[in-house]
Amino acid sequence: MRVHVALTPADASGLILDGWTAIAVDVLRATTTVVAACAAGCVRIIPVTDSGAARERAALFTAGEVLMAGERGGETIPGFHLGNSPLEFTPERVRGRTILLTTTNGTAAMLGAGSAGAGAVAALTNVSAVARWALAQGRDLAVLCSGDDGSFSLEDAVCAGLLVSDVASACDAELSDAAVAAVGLGRYYATRIGDLRHASRWARRLAGKGHSADVDACLRRDVTDMVPVVEAGAIVPGPAASAPPGTTGPRQKASCDVIGAVRAPTPPAQAPEGSPRTAGPPPGDVLRLGFPEGSPRTAGPQPRDVLRLAVRPGGRFGRGARPPSGDPSR
Repeated sequence: MRVHVALTPADASGLILDGWTAIAVDVLRATTTVVAACAAGCVRIIPVTDSGAARERAALFTAGEVLMAGERGGETIPGFHLGNSPLEFTPERVRGRTILLTTTNGTAAMLGAGSAGAGAVAALTNVSAVARWALAQGRDLAVLCSGDDGSFSLEDAVCAGLLVSDVASACDAELSDAAVAAVGLGRYYATRIGDLRHASRWARRLAGKGHSADVDACLRRDVTDMVPVVEAGAIVPGPAASAPPGTTGPRQKASCDVIGAVRAPTPPAQAPEGSPRTAGPPPGDVLRLGFPEGSPRTAGPQPRDVLRLAVRPGGRFGRGARPPSGDPSR
């Protein structure tokens, strides 16, 4: 199985996903909200591009049959029934109803997943169930991170990495470089998901807007087996994902090892004058990036742990799986 992670919307824009499985990820908050809505008994979620499209589609339904939900810049769209908080999507509000959803980042990834041979929605809250579902599809896999206004989003990459790690531990997976990077982040944060409250830029911004409870709800791992799946332009509650044949019991070893956090080694001695490291005399001035103790980026002392990726000789990480392209044989 080939596995690729699109870490930003730009990375996903040129992908041809026909014949692939595609998973949309927007941990804060759209895909977490979709998982919550499906678990609460909604009929379907229809992702739309903007508020105008939501209102046009809503006019096609009878009164009480549909809810408009969404946000821009983290705030509920005026005139909509619901925002983008997973805590709003309770059985009392959404059971038996269709939801028209538009968000700043997440709905674009969901629409992108709809172009694949099979599509689903993942969050931290259902990441292991989605990994099992993806394995059962028997296709190459692409994970589409929604990002943050077009930029890289740490929490999405962590979720993608956890998903890919589960997949790679159960099959002979060939990972792209971006997938390898995501796995490293996933392994690092696997036992420290709560640290994303401070490490993630968008988590800090949401908390600053008064949405701390949403952040806490989104940064929980594997609280449901619900897998929302993409069908004919809509997202519908899927069956609970069971492990595919041959993957129950102890996990099989993948063809590579990812080593978690290890202590940073003692820095090597300074290279001699004219070393190939510098191809000339060492520079007199250097650029140093540093943050004070307790910087908001870390909300505490600067970490001494570093992330190290190790590839077993001959392991398939090193073969460099290619992203989806127009030629499925590549």
